[in-house]
Amino acid sequence: MRARRLLAASLGTVLGAGLISVNTSPAQAYEQRDTGKSGWAYTDSHLPKKSFVNPSGDAPIGAWTDAAGARHKSRSYFTFDVARFRGTVIHKADLVIEERSAADCATAQPVELWRTDPITATTSWNSSPRRRELLGTVQAGGEAACPGYLVWDIMPALQKLADQGKQTLTVEIRLPHGFEAKLSHGRKLRPFPVIHSESNHAPTVGQIGLEFPSWACGTSAKPQPVGPRYYSLMVRGADADPYDYDYSGQFAAWPVGDENQRAEQFGSSYGGALSKIDWDMSQYPDGTVVAWTARAYDGHDFSAWAKPCYVKVDAQRPATPVVVSAKYPDDGQPHGGSGVPGTFTFKANGSPDVVGYYWGRFGETYNYIPAPAPGADVTLEYTPTSFFESLSVRSVDSASNSSETVRYEFRVKSTAPQVRVTMGGVGLPSKLAVSTNVEGVTEFGYRIGDGGETRVPAGADGTAEIPVVFDRTGNVKIEVRSYAGSELVGGYTETVSVRDTPTVASDDFAFPEHDGVVDRPGTFTFRPGRTGVVAYEYTLGGGDLQRLDAAADGTAVLRWTPTEPNWYVLNVRSISADGTVSEAAQYEFNVIDIKPGVYSSTYYEYGAWGGVGIPGEFDFGTAMPDVDVFLYRLNDGPEQIANAEYGSARVTLAPDRSGSNTLTVRTRFLDGSFSPSRTYTFEVSDAPVVASSDYPENGDAGQPGQPGRFTFNPGRSGVTEYRYVLEYTGEEQVVAAGADGRATVEITPTHSGYTLLTVTSRTADGTVSPERRYYFRVRDPRVNVSSAYDEYSPRGGIGSVGRFGVYTEISEVTTFEYQLNGGAWQSVPKEPDALVTDISVTMDRNGANVFSVRGRTASGDYTPQTDYPFLVGTAPKVASSTYPADEWAGGVGVPGEFTFTQGSPGVVEFEYTVDDGQPLTVAANAAGVATVTYTPTSFSSHTMRVRGRTADGAWTDMTSYYFLVNFS
Repeated sequence: MRARRLLAASLGTVLGAGLISVNTSPAQAYEQRDTGKSGWAYTDSHLPKKSFVNPSGDAPIGAWTDAAGARHKSRSYFTFDVARFRGTVIHKADLVIEERSAADCATAQPVELWRTDPITATTSWNSSPRRRELLGTVQAGGEAACPGYLVWDIMPALQKLADQGKQTLTVEIRLPHGFEAKLSHGRKLRPFPVIHSESNHAPTVGQIGLEFPSWACGTSAKPQPVGPRYYSLMVRGADADPYDYDYSGQFAAWPVGDENQRAEQFGSSYGGALSKIDWDMSQYPDGTVVAWTARAYDGHDFSAWAKPCYVKVDAQRPATPVVVSAKYPDDGQPHGGSGVPGTFTFKANGSPDVVGYYWGRFGETYNYIPAPAPGADVTLEYTPTSFFESLSVRSVDSASNSSETVRYEFRVKSTAPQVRVTMGGVGLPSKLAVSTNVEGVTEFGYRIGDGGETRVPAGADGTAEIPVVFDRTGNVKIEVRSYAGSELVGGYTETVSVRDTPTVASDDFAFPEHDGVVDRPGTFTFRPGRTGVVAYEYTLGGGDLQRLDAAADGTAVLRWTPTEPNWYVLNVRSISADGTVSEAAQYEFNVIDIKPGVYSSTYYEYGAWGGVGIPGEFDFGTAMPDVDVFLYRLNDGPEQIANAEYGSARVTLAPDRSGSNTLTVRTRFLDGSFSPSRTYTFEVSDAPVVASSDYPENGDAGQPGQPGRFTFNPGRSGVTEYRYVLEYTGEEQVVAAGADGRATVEITPTHSGYTLLTVTSRTADGTVSPERRYYFRVRDPRVNVSSAYDEYSPRGGIGSVGRFGVYTEISEVTTFEYQLNGGAWQSVPKEPDALVTDISVTMDRNGANVFSVRGRTASGDYTPQTDYPFLVGTAPKVASSTYPADEWAGGVGVPGEFTFTQGSPGVVEFEYTVDDGQPLTVAANAAGVATVTYTPTSFSSHTMRVRGRTADGAWTDMTSYYFLVNFS
């Protein structure tokens, strides 16, 4: 009880003046409630006949004295309304009351809680409520807080009352008989006890059953047949708690008569108090009757198990059905006719429990026909429409077991009439053009929508033109049949879309046959798609909606002259006299410009670009046909000719002035006519123009320390000086312009790579031009080296051959000279057509090595020397003439000699392995060389790993020798 007592100290904020506090949460399936007293009383041994019912003041228990010194003994009684707990499951119930005072807090003292009969108006010491059961005893004082809270667990008692449907609970709080008369044990309580409870309405089961057939629940006498597969078992629950909305179900199933095989599993929640689980019925033998049940669970409590449902496992598939037809037998010969219905009978083929048949065409079985009785035949009326037909049929029994699918294949005479529909619109004349190639057809019958069939005679040539009128928009079914006398020969069915969209036609704007042309007028003709059209509304090129009145025959002509080339969309709808608005027709077309187009990626039409004398490319193009040439003129220069190829041409022009420039272009056609001129205006920058043959713009040339001449040309008149800055110096230099406005300077680059030269000009009045940014690239004179050998990881050994790739940006280099570790210089010619020249050297020492290389030109000049450090390991060298490295050679069973040569001094033996084999050893001769013979036993690739050992037992690096063995 001490734990309960200590817990009560945290409940002080819950206890008040007898109020009820309820806390519910949608995430919980139970209710937390604090229930206060509905009435109380205490009794006094000093006044044994007096009643103290609902008095003011505290509730005394045990012995106490009054102001006059008289001794009293008291017991306190409290009544609670517990009607709301009826039908619930009590998960927690603590009765809590706060102490006001205690005669002795130092010593733990027992306090009892009894359930009693109700308080009455005459409750007194002599007429106290009868005690029914002791609910508990707690220890007050001692280690517990004092005054503090007293807490009793009354859950079992409250659950009993809830199960009995009792309305109230009355309790007595008193001291045990042996302590009641001792003043040292007396206490006073605040008369506001609370029952702190958590309760839940257990869910109930509303229904259980199979998902398919829907909510089926067989009985023990008539179990529901099921096949040997998974079935969804379902349970739907209900709950009185308002926030219980997410249930799960627990399911159980067992063979009838053998509950030892009962299995239980939880299902998944599907909302709406529904829970399902897939249960494997194939685990039970054929003929087994299985009982199953379920109960609902709301996260706290279970319902009772539902009354079981019963299923019987039927693992036997029905026999393959039989299909027969007198009209369309499956004899390989054509019968009947396209559009001529026939009857097909599906037979159960001796399976007595067949309840229906699924059928479809060409392997599909999506249509269902129920059998009139188990095992009975069914008849299908089916109208074939193609020469070759295939009906697929399978039967199903009461357990939903399906038979094998049978394919009934038959051929049909091609007797359907041909029908071509000419659609006029709504209320306007339309036409059915009907024909047949079947001899003896005397008439055609046609049906529009749900209307009756109308017969018309067939012409001698087997054709007929049938005028029809469609009275509304939408999809309409058309059926046409051909007859030879009264005999139906063939039928045709088509669904057509009846629309009232107007039609748009134009000879001037007809893509792709004829594009419109800017400034060339043209017309569009609108024709009605329904009767009574008085006007048209249209939009063209995204403009506003315009209205155009129609002529008496419902047509209208729109005249329009395009002003811009583009792809256009014309939307048109008709307006009838009664206000009916038709669907909109959409007419798309292209308009091209008779003027040629001009474009330049050097001199755009916006901003200032290029410079005086700087050439730029200009592209001319036109979509007009029959182009001969383009004629163009820059500013006031002469008109020149550019030959056209596929309607386009490209020319290169160098403007001779800064500021605004004008390029005028026109097209000459094959017939000698000309297009109007296109004027292309562009702005040329007046920044100075820089030229250098030593260091061309955006080119690679020179090298650090090699001077170059740069000429600055004026981009405007009156230039007196130039100021220039080389990118990495940051120092502005000044040079005076000559009388012609030009200046030439000599600049010596000190760095390789891309370099920027910035130049501005000034006139006598101090006007500064825009800056010219001139980029050029200075070549790197060094020789670059690449190799698998590097200064970080040792590789190979003495005697191994290393390859070094060398290259330089100095194109004048014709020869590379190299040395290893300061030895004699050797030379190799530079590969003329390759970026990299390969140099092979044989290693002569272990550890640190240096490969040095320099380039030499034909005139004898040298590039700077490059020293490339690298590390040589101690791995031995492996060689074989029979099985050269990385080559296909030899064959299975062909022996080969492999020679191992030491890669560092002092090797006395070698260890080698082939693939994943066991390591073998061979002694080395005085020169550190050994030879072994190996005979491959399989083709494909092999790896021989070899390492050497010196006399002191140290191992060298390992060599992996890769070779390939031929298939034969």
